[in-house]
Amino acid sequence: MRHPPADLTPPTIAALGAALAEARSVRIVGTQSLASRTSPPPPGALVVSTAALTDLRIQPLDLIARVEAGVRLSELRRRLDEHGLVWPVERLEPGGTVGGLIASGRGSAVRGADAPARRWMLGATVLLASGEAIQVGGATVKFSAGYGLTHAMWGSGGQLGALAEVTLRVRHAVAADSAVADAGPHLAQVLASPHEVRADELPAGWDEPEWEAIAAGLPRVVSADGHRALIGCPNRATAEAVVSGIQRRGGCAVVDRPPAETPPRSDAWQPLRAALDPERRLA
Repeated sequence: MRHPPADLTPPTIAALGAALAEARSVRIVGTQSLASRTSPPPPGALVVSTAALTDLRIQPLDLIARVEAGVRLSELRRRLDEHGLVWPVERLEPGGTVGGLIASGRGSAVRGADAPARRWMLGATVLLASGEAIQVGGATVKFSAGYGLTHAMWGSGGQLGALAEVTLRVRHAVAADSAVADAGPHLAQVLASPHEVRADELPAGWDEPEWEAIAAGLPRVVSADGHRALIGCPNRATAEAVVSGIQRRGGCAVVDRPPAETPPRSDAWQPLRAALDPERRLA
C-alpha cells in the first residue's frame, strides 16, 4: 500500500530540508516502488517525498556522476550509456530511484568483480531530521575510504537521514555487463510472497539443478548475468532454508523482512542515530 506524501514534490533540496525541520516525526519516501515491502509510517508522521529531486550531472573524464535522490535508475542508465559508462549496480525489481536503491540496500553489483555494490557510492548530501544538510564522503575513492557515514547510508532505510544527492563512482561499460534483470512473469509472485530471499554473488555456472535442489517450486527472478536472484517463500522457515542452501554453495543471501515487521534498527547504528537524530524523529 502506498502512503500519500504530505509534500509530493519538494522542488529543491532546501525545500526538503524545510519540510523535515517543521515536523515532529518524518517518513522519507521516493517513488514508493517498494511500498508493499515496507511498514506504514507512525500515526501523525509527515510523509515527505524526494521524487522531484532529479538533477543529474555526469563528469565522464572523472568517472563520477552527481545524482539527486529522485533520479530514476532507468534515466541514470540511459544518460551514462550516452558516454559509454555504467553505474554497475542494479535492483532486480523494475523501476525505482537511485536514492531508493541506496536507502533500501537492495542494489547488487552487475558482475562479481564489481561487488560489493556499496563501493560505487562515493559521497552524499544527507539531510538530518533538523533540516540541516551535511556532506559525507567525497568525489574520489581516496576521500571516501574508511568507516564513514557514506556506506552507513546503504540500507539504512531513512533511519539516519534523507539522501538528497549522491556522488556515484562509474566505470566504462563492457560487453559482459547485464543490461536489465529478468523480471519475467514470476516477479509479481515473488513480491506477493510472505517472505522473500535476496541472493547476491551466486557462483558462476549456477544452473537449474542447483535451483531445484534449493528452491524447488518457489517463484524466483534471476538477473541476466545469473549472479543475483529474488526468491519468494511461503514462510520464514522455508526462507531460512533457502538462505542456508545458497550460502553452503558459496553464494550470499539474506531474508528480506516482510512488510508487517518493524524496520530493522541495528545496535551498531545506535551511537550514530543518537548523534544524527537524538529525538528519534526519522520514522
